[in-house]
Amino acid sequence: MRRLATALLCLAVLVGCARPGQLPATDGGPAPDTGWTTYQADVTAVRVGADPRSLALTVALLAEADGCSRNPRITYLTEENNRIYANVVQDSRLSGVVGACPTHTPGEVTLTTPGPIADRIVVLNQEPWKRDGAEYHRCHATFGCDPMPTDHCDPAWISVAVRGMDVSRHSVGSPERCDGTWLVMTVPFDPVPCGAEARPGCDASVSVRRYFLRWAGPRGWATIAGSTEGGCGRVRTVEPAFPRKLCADLPRP
Repeated sequence: MRRLATALLCLAVLVGCARPGQLPATDGGPAPDTGWTTYQADVTAVRVGADPRSLALTVALLAEADGCSRNPRITYLTEENNRIYANVVQDSRLSGVVGACPTHTPGEVTLTTPGPIADRIVVLNQEPWKRDGAEYHRCHATFGCDPMPTDHCDPAWISVAVRGMDVSRHSVGSPERCDGTWLVMTVPFDPVPCGAEARPGCDASVSVRRYFLRWAGPRGWATIAGSTEGGCGRVRTVEPAFPRKLCADLPRP
């Protein structure tokens, strides 16, 4: 009897301690809580605060479940070269769980500096914002915080339009006609198809296409149509308001 009792006790110990390091089987439920981790909180709006040293920031917080977000706050506040730099963060313990926080909810964070902010550029999570009255606007991805060219036909706006096309990064637009509202230009698909030094057997002919564009406000030029024909091509079929005088006498590109 004593031997039987001893054997049963050993068996129970072995079952409970078998395979060191193996976790108990789960039922496929949520992953274990790994604790709160700090993540960036995207800034969606910036407004002048209640005093000259503060700004009210609207941020997008992870949402949908308890544990998605808490404690939105400012970290790494510094001032350099007449600019204010700050990181805006939030804590979450579910951000790493797929599908746990599928939406966002607005939150507010106050940024306070040692001295008056005045008209200084504010860089939040590495994105610069510029004051415009009582609010701030995110600086343009291309022109930065400098004023955008008022002339819509400016080469800078032409470059922005070409970068938005499905052409080589080496392609450059050549304006043919531009009146500030409508633009006609030619763009080579790839100006260096054989590379900087032509490869043996490579055909160096360059395919050039004509593009017709309309001014679309702050985002710049919007493409209406493309053509490899002379004249207005098919642009007036797509957009009857396009001025015939800007394209009727143009040769094939």
